[in-house]
Amino acid sequence: MPNYSTSAEIDASPEEVWAVLSDIERMPDWTASMTSVSIIDGPNPPDVGTQVRIEQPKLPLAIWLVDEWDPPRHFAWISEAPGVTTQAEHLVERLPDGRSRVTLAITQTGGLAWLLGGLTKGRTRQYVDTELRSLRARVAAEG
Repeated sequence: MPNYSTSAEIDASPEEVWAVLSDIERMPDWTASMTSVSIIDGPNPPDVGTQVRIEQPKLPLAIWLVDEWDPPRHFAWISEAPGVTTQAEHLVERLPDGRSRVTLAITQTGGLAWLLGGLTKGRTRQYVDTELRSLRARVAAEG
């Protein structure tokens, strides 16, 4: 599994969705897919170049580097391990009625991406799906 994405419509404006999604250190408050998220270097709120330490259940600790930051539309971060680079993208699109469509995507590249992707395929999909469902619920609760 080097690639996986999922999308959902959320009954809130992109700005409302972004307010929750971009507060990255609070992600563990609303999704079970993250145990701990902390900025270890760079600005807060994040921007390109910010380094983030992320702990997730049953996965090794990872350092992620924000490589795209375009509020209130998109951010992405990358994490590197021997033989594999993982990029996670968060896209918020405005629908014609003012609501939002959110797409979360994971892409893995590198010589060992096929192996790591195969070993973590189920968990990765579960965590991405959990994050999207949880984001939708959190935005609704705060709306």
